[in-house]
Amino acid sequence: MHTKLLIFETHPIQYRAPVFQAMQRLSPDSFEVIYASDFSVRGYKDTGFGEKFAWDIPLLSGYPHRVLNNETERKAEHWSGLTGKGIDRLVGEAKPTAVLMSSMSYAFNWAVYWAAWRRGIPVWLRMETQDEAVVRAPFKALIRYLIYRLIYAGTTKAFYIGQLSRKHLLRHGVAEHKLAAAHYCTPNPQGILSASEKYNRREALRAELGLDVNCLVVAFFGKLILKKDPLLIQRALSILPLQPGRKVAMLVVGSGELETPMREEAQTIETNTGIKSVFAGFINQSKLPDYYLASDIVVLPSQRAGETWGLVVNEALHAGCAVVVSEAVGCHRDFGGWERVRVISIGDVNGLRNALSELASFEHDFDWANELMMDYSTEAAAVAIINAIGSRPVEH
Repeated sequence: MHTKLLIFETHPIQYRAPVFQAMQRLSPDSFEVIYASDFSVRGYKDTGFGEKFAWDIPLLSGYPHRVLNNETERKAEHWSGLTGKGIDRLVGEAKPTAVLMSSMSYAFNWAVYWAAWRRGIPVWLRMETQDEAVVRAPFKALIRYLIYRLIYAGTTKAFYIGQLSRKHLLRHGVAEHKLAAAHYCTPNPQGILSASEKYNRREALRAELGLDVNCLVVAFFGKLILKKDPLLIQRALSILPLQPGRKVAMLVVGSGELETPMREEAQTIETNTGIKSVFAGFINQSKLPDYYLASDIVVLPSQRAGETWGLVVNEALHAGCAVVVSEAVGCHRDFGGWERVRVISIGDVNGLRNALSELASFEHDFDWANELMMDYSTEAAAVAIINAIGSRPVEH
C-alpha cells in the first residue's frame, strides 16, 4: 500500500515537527515526511542569533520520515545548496496521492514540484508567503507576481497559515475551493499545567532572574537584529509613565548583533527610570515556556523586512501574555483584534508606550487566550491536513 501523502521539508523545524507528530496520532502512517537535510538536529550556527546550537526537543521522532542529506556541503557548522538528487525516483516509486511542500526556495523543492506535476500527482502547498512583509520595487513585484501565478497554476490545494497568506493565494490565482486553513502554530507545553504549577514556575524563574514577583515584565523574544527592532522597546520604556510604586522590568530572551548597544542603553534606562533589564541570552526550545510564563507583555516591533508571521506571538499567547506587535508582523491581521493584543505602526515609540500603558492595566491571566488559540494549535493544523488526505474525518 502506497503512502497517501509525501511531505517534503528542507529540514526539521521546531514548530512543524509537532504538527507531524499530531498527524501520526490522528491517522497513523497515512503520510511520510522527506527531509533534504537534518542540519537543525546535528547543530549549526545561526547568523541571526550569533550562536551555534541544535534544537533540544525531539524533531525526528513520533512520525514516519526520511533524511536525504541533499546538501552540496555537509558540515556540522554549515549547510547549503539543497539539491533535487533522488527526488524523481523517490516520487515515482512511492506513487503518493499528493505531495505537500512548505517552500519553493531550493532546487530540492522544484524537483519535487516537477516530479509530481509530470506524473499527474496533486501538488499541495503550505507556505508562509504573503505580500506585505517586504517593500518591493514595481518591476520586482511584477516578476514575483508572475512566478507565483505560475507555481499556483499547478497547485491542487493550498493551506493558508493566516489571513495575509489567504489574501496572497487568492490574489495569485488560487481558487477559493482549493483553499483550507492550517494556521501557523506552535506547541502549547503550558497547556498540561495547572494554574498553580504555572504560577510556581513563573515565581521560581523570576526569583532566579532577580525579578520581583509583582513587577510588570515587558519581554522580547528572538534575534537581537535590526529587523526585529528590539531597541524600540527600550525607547518606549524610557518614556513610559510609571504608576507610583509599580515596578517595571525588561526581559530580553535572545542574542545577536544588537546585544552590546542594548546592554549599554539598559544601564542608562535603569539610572534614569529605575527600570531594570535582564538579558537571559539564547534559550533553547525546551526551557522557553517558563520564560513566557514569567513575562506579562511580549513585544515584537519588527520592521518591514520579512516578518511573515511572528511565531513568538503564538508562544506568548499560549502562556497568557499580552502582546504588542508592529503592523509589519504578519500575524497582526489574525490576532490584532483580540482583547490583550495591540498593533502599532512601524517604529512608533509613542504608540508602543501607550500600548504598554493600556496592557499594564490588565490583571495577569494565564488562560485568557486559550479558546481563541484553539484554531492556531498544532492539533487544528494536523486535522486540516489529515482531512485533506481523505482519511476518516477527525475533529479537534
